[in-house]
Amino acid sequence: MKLSPLVSLYSLTLLLSAALLFSVQPMFSKMVLPYLGGTPQVWNTCMLFFQMMLLGGYAYAHGTTKYLSIRMQAILQIGLLALFTIVLPIVIPVGVEPPEGLDPTLWQLGLMLTTVGGPFFVLAASAPMLQRWFAASGDKDSSNPYFLYGASNLGSMTSLLLYPVLIEPLLSLSGQAHTWMLGYFALIALTGLSAFMIWKAAPASAPARVTASSGGVTWKQRFLWLTLAFIPSSLMLGVTTFMTMDIAAVPMLWILPLAIYVGTFILVFARKQLLSLENAITLQAAMLIVLIAQKISFPFIDPLFLIAIHLSVFFFSAMTCHIQLAQSRPDARNLTEFYLIMSLGGALGGFFNAIIAPQFMVIPLEYVFALVLACMVRHAGNPAKSFQAAIDSVKNTLKQKGIDSLFSGPFLMAFVALFITVFLFNTSSKFVLFGGSALIAMILSYMMDRRWLFSFLVAMIFGFFPLGYHWGGDAYNEVIHRDRNFFGIVKIANTKQGERILLHGTTNHGTQVMDEKFRLTPMSYYSIHSPIRNVFKVLDDKPGDQKIGILGLGIGVTACFKKPGRTIDYFEIDKLVQEIAEDPQYFTFLKDCGTDYEVILGDGRLTVAKKPDDTYDLIVTDAFTSDNIPIHLLTVEALQMYLNKIKDDGAVLVHISNRFLDLEPVLYEASQVLGVPAIVGMSDDTDIPGTEIKAYASHWVLFTKNEDFRNKLRGMGWTDARSRKGVKPWTDQYSNIFRVLNNVTGFQRSKEIAAAKKEAEQTDY
Repeated sequence: MKLSPLVSLYSLTLLLSAALLFSVQPMFSKMVLPYLGGTPQVWNTCMLFFQMMLLGGYAYAHGTTKYLSIRMQAILQIGLLALFTIVLPIVIPVGVEPPEGLDPTLWQLGLMLTTVGGPFFVLAASAPMLQRWFAASGDKDSSNPYFLYGASNLGSMTSLLLYPVLIEPLLSLSGQAHTWMLGYFALIALTGLSAFMIWKAAPASAPARVTASSGGVTWKQRFLWLTLAFIPSSLMLGVTTFMTMDIAAVPMLWILPLAIYVGTFILVFARKQLLSLENAITLQAAMLIVLIAQKISFPFIDPLFLIAIHLSVFFFSAMTCHIQLAQSRPDARNLTEFYLIMSLGGALGGFFNAIIAPQFMVIPLEYVFALVLACMVRHAGNPAKSFQAAIDSVKNTLKQKGIDSLFSGPFLMAFVALFITVFLFNTSSKFVLFGGSALIAMILSYMMDRRWLFSFLVAMIFGFFPLGYHWGGDAYNEVIHRDRNFFGIVKIANTKQGERILLHGTTNHGTQVMDEKFRLTPMSYYSIHSPIRNVFKVLDDKPGDQKIGILGLGIGVTACFKKPGRTIDYFEIDKLVQEIAEDPQYFTFLKDCGTDYEVILGDGRLTVAKKPDDTYDLIVTDAFTSDNIPIHLLTVEALQMYLNKIKDDGAVLVHISNRFLDLEPVLYEASQVLGVPAIVGMSDDTDIPGTEIKAYASHWVLFTKNEDFRNKLRGMGWTDARSRKGVKPWTDQYSNIFRVLNNVTGFQRSKEIAAAKKEAEQTDY
């Protein structure tokens, strides 16, 4: 279908506006990261700020729509766009530093307000404002301007997907800021042209106020919009947390739910509906049934298949809500109020998951809560299928057929499903679980069209088999402790092999053997086969007192690499980890290994930077085994700072064992910039003699200016770090995680290391 010039202009303007909105978020977050240590609080505070500014922008659009004519609104909008060019390009002012010893949240919010707040605020108003202008244009499509919201969301999704794969790899932060500024100037021009195109058609006076009696919006409609916007927003964050914490620690996995979330808006506000509400409801219920059957009978299956199930449930649940949201939208007179309330619902969903849930839910039940709500709001706008209608139907049935009707038809089926659920909860037979889950799936399929009974059963089943939690412990681990704070969910579990492990999501943060014979023997990445043992062996041969700095406490395994006169400073950002590591009912390395140590709370880079130069014999950075690596700890600037803090004959050791990221080439490139050689040690996953436990394969890179230190490690099989095509050194201005994805080097590098060790045995260093 051929678009009119006006539609093309407005679509392009909204697409650019949304692209600028969604690209400034990760760009500014990367800018502020080194100042605040890269904690999750940085990202969460950024998201909270952007959600609130988006809400503020929508409120500004609604207020000016209510009290100003389109012409005056256009003049004001273009004036504000021009005014905020004074803060461009977006940079953090020189000399600005967070307060020492205080919570930096207010400092960060203030910094964002004065640097990016103005442009973001006025950009946020563009989507509802330009749709209002288009509605007054007289174009043949002006009676339904909501399709332009699809163009806006297309810009959001495009920017979201392109940032990590194109923008970030090709441009430094400075380059991104200048490119963003040029896009902002282009938007001012397009906004001016959009206003010019409808100037004559736009009324010169403010619109008359619309009351409820004259066809305005009711409070019931407002509550419906708020609810339908809240659920998908909460669900998006819930499924993201669940997938990254309980399924697989895959880098950038958060992009998929966010892209699906934005994509559903594109679909539901498009001119042609690709999926009807009835089909969305049916598919949502079907995927929920598949998820429930999987949860009961096959709790541990292929992670990619499990991710696909959860994303499908999320997609159809979000579509169910957003289709109803689009279908209940008012006419163009109330367009800005509609977007304002929709934005408020989204912000409340984010606030609930980011702030409320971590404070009150040790188990991450916010995901299940949002799923049940998504079931309950099916046909939310249909009075015939409301909760009151369901109650009235039950009353009428009881009145006509008597109390016996509770034990026939759907009610009997619901009782049977609950009985089966309770029975399955108390059994461990895989055959029984499989058969029972099949029966529950059939009953739920029968209940699909009965919204309230279906929602009730889903809630009850998830109560016994909640996502992200196993009442009897995990399939291979007996969970003895679980806690949650701002940094995530922590579990302590006992394995069948006799180990006790500290888990953050799916990432192992330390292992201790329960057998008294091996209780103080370092395992996992620190076993007798690990290259870190080589490094400490070299240090053991050095006379005199030694001071070690380690970024990342874990459970304090390295405290057992002891020597008279050796002390360790642990730099740990999460106080909960310190409490667990120092609690002897869980782990005893710190208590019993006998090494003097101090735990210094705070981000490793910031706290190490405060130490005097030439302080340490060895600095170990051990924070890169999960998916969400703190990049700011790995940049050239960070490595230079570590090198300044070690003695002339000291070393910097980086632990880069990772299932998904190949970080060795990044460190090789950094060594070339710094002029300090980097060598690599690697070990396979091998058996620990006398136990059923396997040591973890591990990968380490060491920087030192001391040639004797390097030669001794070469004699133990260490080799020079290698490069990788297309990888550049990471700096505070540049990083590219996509270039180091797909870590397929393990097998090849293990063979290289084995060959180096064999050669070392025959070489006299």
